[in-house]
Amino acid sequence: MGRYNNDDVLGTGNNNCGRKCGNRVSPVQDIVHPTETVVRTTTNKRRIRNIHPTEIINVNRTVIRNENYYPVTERQVNETVVEDFDCGSNVNNPNNCRPRRFF
Repeated sequence: MGRYNNDDVLGTGNNNCGRKCGNRVSPVQDIVHPTETVVRTTTNKRRIRNIHPTEIINVNRTVIRNENYYPVTERQVNETVVEDFDCGSNVNNPNNCRPRRFF
């Protein structure tokens, strides 16, 4: 590697002028601008089928009506009550009868 003379490279010498250019060269200054953002949008179309099913229920209804009746029956009962009296020995005098007691 060789040594560089400050006058051989543009912009590196004290007077900022090289041998090959007879003009005065200003020092290099970089100006960085904000990054430009480019948005590329790719559009893909999709078809969405919204299906709303409907269910129909056919109901066959049977109604049972419970009817409650309370018929009344009537009947005759013949009842016989036996009472036992002690009337003594006189058949013609029923006033002497007393209820008979059982022990």
